[in-house]
Parts: sequence; C-alpha cells; structure tokens
Amino acid sequence: MKHFTQDRVLGLLVLAFGAWITLYWAPVDSETGLVERLRGRFSIGDALAPTVAGVILMASGAWLALLGGKGEGLRLANLSYLCVLILCLLLSIALMRGAGPALVEAITGAEYRPLRDTVPWKYFGFVMGGTAMILSLIVLVERRLSWSRVLIALGVALFLAAFYDLPFEDLLLPPNGDV
Repeated sequence: MKHFTQDRVLGLLVLAFGAWITLYWAPVDSETGLVERLRGRFSIGDALAPTVAGVILMASGAWLALLGGKGEGLRLANLSYLCVLILCLLLSIALMRGAGPALVEAITGAEYRPLRDTVPWKYFGFVMGGTAMILSLIVLVERRLSWSRVLIALGVALFLAAFYDLPFEDLLLPPNGDV
C-alpha cells in the first residue's frame, strides 16, 4: 500500500474522531441542543462548542486524508510519537482537572464547588492545565525548553480563558462544570 501514508492515516483518525464527537458524544452528553431558547431569548446550548469542534476536526481530517498523499509511509516512530503526544494531553487534562480544587483547598481551606465560578479560582485549573498542554506540545515539537516558550504557553492559556469566559456570564470553564 504505497499511498497509505502517515498523513492519510492521521487524517482518517481525526475524521473519525470528529464524526464521533459531532454525531454521538455532543448530542448524547448535552442537556440542551446547539441553541436554546429561554423566555424568548436565544442562548448558546451545551452541544454547540463540542459540535463546532467536531465539525472542524472532520473538515481538517478530511483535508489531510485527501491531500496528504506525499508523506512517508507509516513507521514505528510515528506510533511512539503519537503515544508521547497522547500522554502529554492526558497529563495536562489531569492537571487541569485537579489543580483548581487542590489550590483552592491549599490556599483557603474551603471546598472548591461553591468557588468554581468566582475570580480568580475559576481560572486556576484551566490556565495551569492549558499552559502545561501548550508547553508540552511546544517542547515535543521543538525538542527544547525555554522561558520564552513558557511565557507564550501561559499567555495563550490566559487569552483562551478570557476569550471563552468574559463574553458569557453563565459559562463555566472546563473542567469546572464537572467538579
């Protein structure tokens, strides 16, 4: 199979994952649809963000699968790189999930759930886990660590937290809805 390149395999996997998010996970895991109407006013439903992410993944995966035919064939190094990538993502998500409650309890001694939507507590887990995720991906790609990359990762995580949180008064940043 000469045309079974690493780009095409990755594209097909991303396409399948995006389809799973869009067609199964977002509708099943969300209490509301894409858009919700409350008292004559439209608001963003629980399923909108994961559905948009799934559609973007499907489009990206299809593009990569269709146009990614000039790369190398699949090798064992590809699998080991993918395993390290997945490990970085899982550890970052675990940090995102646990950092907020741990810091709140260590600093205030209070329970996290009542404080999960108050400044600055609601940003701890998202920013720490997001910074770790972005920084680990930068280090994985560049194979070096520098203070400028740490600041870039922190800045991007802070920007994303502000971008998603500030325009919406009733949105909980991940993973605060689960805690």
